[in-house]
Amino acid sequence: MKAFFIFLTGLLLWQCTSKLDFEQARQLDIQPVFEGDILYIDLHQTNLIDSTGNFRNVIRDTVDFGIFDDGKVRDGFLKAEIAAAWNNTFYRNFTTTYYFIDDQNQAVESGQFTIQAADVVHPDISGDTIFIFDKANNPNFVNFRKIVLEINVSPEDLPVENKTLHLQTKGTFYTNITLE
Repeated sequence: MKAFFIFLTGLLLWQCTSKLDFEQARQLDIQPVFEGDILYIDLHQTNLIDSTGNFRNVIRDTVDFGIFDDGKVRDGFLKAEIAAAWNNTFYRNFTTTYYFIDDQNQAVESGQFTIQAADVVHPDISGDTIFIFDKANNPNFVNFRKIVLEINVSPEDLPVENKTLHLQTKGTFYTNITLE
């Protein structure tokens, strides 16, 4: 009986280990997700008028962005979700465009949306949008190194009301990295 038990235990151990691939232990696939704030802007009345009192119909801001400076993150990039949320109390529309710019100052990708004007009935307009960029549709997306935000304001009327536009941008970057 003891011999049979030893034989059966040995057979079970052999069955469990015969299909193991120890070469897989030398590499590890991980799928980290990187999240973070990218840009936050508060536009006020003073931002829409230049120093000479003229209306500024285009507002720009630039943010350096280095997530793809790391070669493993760059090579393992799968997709990015860029989310923008806003709150507008101006009686004006804003057309907002994000440009993803490479080292040669060329746009490798862009995304645009409109922020609706507030009014007397709706004095506070909020909304959000999400842009999805993936490696399959644009493998050059990983070449961007800065984001340029351009906000076009309409109508171009003076005086500018004493209101505010809050705009916040966040990014979620999905990757698949193999460690050896």
